[in-house]
Formats: sequence, structure tokens, C-alpha cells
Amino acid sequence: MEFNIKNGDAHRQRSACIVVGIHEARRLSNAAQQLDTASKGYITDLLKRGDLDGKVGQTLLLHNVPQVLAERVLLVGCGRERELHDAQYLKIVTTATKALDEINVTEALSYLAELHVVGRELPWCVRQTVEATRDTLYRFDQLKSKKDTPRRALKKFNIGLVDRKAVAAAQNAVHAGVAIANGVELAKNLGNLPGNICTPTYLAEQAVALGKEFKSIKVTVLEERDMKKLGMGSLLSVSRGSREDAKLILMDYKNAPKTLKPIALVGKGLTFDAGGISIKPAGDMDLMKYDMCGGASVFGALRAAA
Repeated sequence: MEFNIKNGDAHRQRSACIVVGIHEARRLSNAAQQLDTASKGYITDLLKRGDLDGKVGQTLLLHNVPQVLAERVLLVGCGRERELHDAQYLKIVTTATKALDEINVTEALSYLAELHVVGRELPWCVRQTVEATRDTLYRFDQLKSKKDTPRRALKKFNIGLVDRKAVAAAQNAVHAGVAIANGVELAKNLGNLPGNICTPTYLAEQAVALGKEFKSIKVTVLEERDMKKLGMGSLLSVSRGSREDAKLILMDYKNAPKTLKPIALVGKGLTFDAGGISIKPAGDMDLMKYDMCGGASVFGALRAAA
């Protein structure tokens, strides 16, 4: 998905759908007020009828709003204006994203990042918008024998700003948000693979591929013979009951400032934990594939950094 910053008044923007916030007591956000003024009170009149009162989690989709260039306008409830905190903001973005997904638009313009979140600045809102949107739309269907019927997916997500001075900082926040979302997606994809596919060898291959994709990452894979020389008997004992050879994956990110002290992330990459298998309920046995999510999270962190 492509994320961009778009500067300008809401009512002058062409889009398949513009997303604006409505607070409790029918208080309009800045972008919503612009649309309402341009449409000569069209939104205010609807709200007075009780169609939406602004509580977090509510949405109302409008078509053909007078004097507004967008095809649709999505009103999203944002709760009390002065009590909007982190968790509520993420819920608002998630709610809006789900609504956009349901109406099958390929492009949207959201002004939710300009909402005032207590203790947060605009770049944080922009970054969280990117991360939460990607997280909400994430699907893992790689192993489905019969995939769902293809539908129009949201491909272009624009984040609207009225303040031109904030554009540069917002663009940096988009870049950071996309990097983090890419890392999270990699970790999720690895975690969702079953143990017969995501083996130690498979993980090592993915690490090598990551090193080829990003020159800033150096990858070293230790084989069992290397670990024996290092006296790593405790680690080797874990894989002794498996036909799969153990791998120890080292990934070094080399693009940080030289003045920065090294940071070490150690992730458990055990691709299927057979320990205590006799006392584990059979119904949850498939969940043991998630035992390597510590290792997967390190993959994601390195990808985000790179």
C-alpha cells in the first residue's frame, strides 16, 4: 500500500472517500468543519437528526455531499475532544480502516491525523495512522488452498493536512511508519507459517535474503559443527531430537552512528517446541508454531531499522 501526505483544505480534495472526525456532542473536527461550511451545514443537519453522536467506534458514510469534490465522506466518532488518548486514537483509525475496507475503495484521504491526542504531536499521529492501517488490513492467506474471492483493495492511502508547515515532519513520520509496518508484517508472516515449512533452514534462508536486500545488514549463519566448536551444548541439546539441523542466525545492522553503543536483541527462534508435549492439550498443539516469534520479532526489528 502506498502512503502519502496531501496538503490542502478538505472540501477541495478529490478522492473516492474523505475521512473526518466527529467528537461527542456533535463537535466537528477542523476538516469536518470545512466540509460542513462548504456544503452549507449539510453535515450539521444530519448530526442534529441523531444519525451519529460522535462516540468512539461509530461511523457514518455519506454520498454526494454538496460542494464537496470527494465521492464519499466517512464520518468517524472520536469521543470527547479533550480526552482523546493513545488507545482511543488507535481504535478510531482501526474503525475507519475497517469501514474503508468494507466499501471496497482503492484510494482514500484521511484527516484523522490532525486530531488532538493528549500528550502527542502530529508526527506521532501520522506514524500511528500508517502502522494501524497496515495492521488492520493484514491478511495471511499464503497457505490457503482456496483463496477468498478477489476484492478491490485499498492501495493508496493519503493523509490530509491543512497546515503546510507540518508537511515535512509528517512525511518523515510516514517513512518511519512504513518501515515499522514492514518489519511487523515480516514477523507476522514468519510466525504464521507452520513448523514443517518454517524450519531452522528456512529461517536461515530468510535471514540471508534479508542481508541481500539491505546492504546495511550482515548475516552469519552458524551450523551445528560451528556451535559444537563453541561448546554450545545446551542449545544443541534442544534440537537433538529433530531431523532438522539447528542454525544460529546472527544479523548485524551496520548503519547506525559510530557513537551509538551496540544494542543486542536475542530472539528465541525455536521453530517447534516439543518440550512437555505429553502434557499439552492436542487442540492447541498448532499454536506451538508461535514459539519462534521471539526470533521473528528480531527479523522484523532489523528490517525496520534497515
